[in-house]
Amino acid sequence: MLLPLVAAVAGAGWGLLLPGLIDRYAVDWPTGRPRPAWRGTCPDCAGARPPWWRAPRRCPDCRRPLTPGWAVTVPLTAAVTGTVGAGVGVTWALPAFLLLAALGVPLAAVDLRVLRLPDPLVGAVAGGGLALLLLAAVADPAFPALGRALLAAALCGAGYLTLTLLPRSPLGFGDVKLGAALGLYLGWLGWPTVVTGVLLAPLVNLPLVGVLLVAGRAGRRTPLPYGPALLGAALVAVLR
Repeated sequence: MLLPLVAAVAGAGWGLLLPGLIDRYAVDWPTGRPRPAWRGTCPDCAGARPPWWRAPRRCPDCRRPLTPGWAVTVPLTAAVTGTVGAGVGVTWALPAFLLLAALGVPLAAVDLRVLRLPDPLVGAVAGGGLALLLLAAVADPAFPALGRALLAAALCGAGYLTLTLLPRSPLGFGDVKLGAALGLYLGWLGWPTVVTGVLLAPLVNLPLVGVLLVAGRAGRRTPLPYGPALLGAALVAVLR
């Protein structure tokens, strides 16, 4: 019980920094137009913003609140990191999965707000996870698990890319990149975990779509975020 508690406390501390990180990357822009710079100023008053890790709860000039705030990010991140700690246990691969948990929360939050999965965060999940799993494979040693993880990442990426290219597909290329990155982690744990994560994602997405429809934030033809479902399904798969 000590490991999940320590992981949850560390996650709560990380959650204190997340409002600034989420606000930085939750920048909306129309499809097909060049991406604007990640947010460095307040969208309401254009006042300069401090670095995301020192961002206050409100804009220093106009007092605009950062959303979501600590009341959301702290308990959510603590719950996710604690759950991952309990599911993975004391292994050399644990740091990689804690990285996924720490970055999965802002990824889901940004996708819910602006239907985007920022490349810097997805890249950190993929690159950081690969580096940490490589270290785990050397320390354990567990090179077969690393090879399986790389193959699963390639297969998941190819599968989601195929789905994205279908007519009227609700998936975007951010989902493809995130799906490939998640395949890396799930593949480390085994092929049954990969299958579970992939098959659960549409099921996890159903209640999210229902909530968005009831809340009036989406319609029948409105693009919907799929990143939170991918991440939620991966979390459930890790626990199986």
